[in-house]
Amino acid sequence: FMILGKKCTRRCGFCSAGRDKDLFREPDKNEPFRILEAVRRLGVKRVVITSVTRDDLEDGGAGHFADCVDILKRYDGLLDVEVLVPDFRGDRDSVKKVILSGPDTFSHNIETVPRLYVDVKPGSDYNRSLDVLRYAKKISRHIGIKSGIMAGIGETGEEIFRVMKDLRGAGCDIVTIGQYLKPGNDCVEVKDFLHPDKFRRFSTWAGELGFKKHSCSPLTRSSYLE
Repeated sequence: FMILGKKCTRRCGFCSAGRDKDLFREPDKNEPFRILEAVRRLGVKRVVITSVTRDDLEDGGAGHFADCVDILKRYDGLLDVEVLVPDFRGDRDSVKKVILSGPDTFSHNIETVPRLYVDVKPGSDYNRSLDVLRYAKKISRHIGIKSGIMAGIGETGEEIFRVMKDLRGAGCDIVTIGQYLKPGNDCVEVKDFLHPDKFRRFSTWAGELGFKKHSCSPLTRSSYLE
């Protein structure tokens, strides 16, 4: 479920979400209840909650994430809930607010290698994203910490390995690596379609680096992981 609206305050080159720098619309207080109703009707046992980036909100939408997790966990404590969050501008209070709501997995995607951030993730910062993951791990050892990488936008294999190493050093337990596919005309171009052998190499690296879980394949997507 994607929460907090359809428009984003940033312009990431890989994303086709609508852009709006002047949102100033408060989160819909009924949204957590609508998500709960959908979960009840579908009968699912695992839920992923993600969002657009909302830099216009004081807490970046962290409180709304927490409300969604809280209502789902009160409905069914055995429901597996993953949150895939933005960087909250690095605000640790926002990260803590989400963690304290009790998700089973806290995910924040690093997305790409540092060299490509200026083109692919303008307004974001590689080290800030690592700090979000590091802090999440520090304050809650029992929650799985997860991140994802897109391949095929101009990075090298060596750069991906260094990102994986950085993620593991930040306390990341789970990593996903998938092939980038251009979602819209205004998005960055695919530079390379990687051979499956390269993804198998990424899987080998993930095992060697000590990730508890990993999925590396052309069709891997960060929001889905057995």
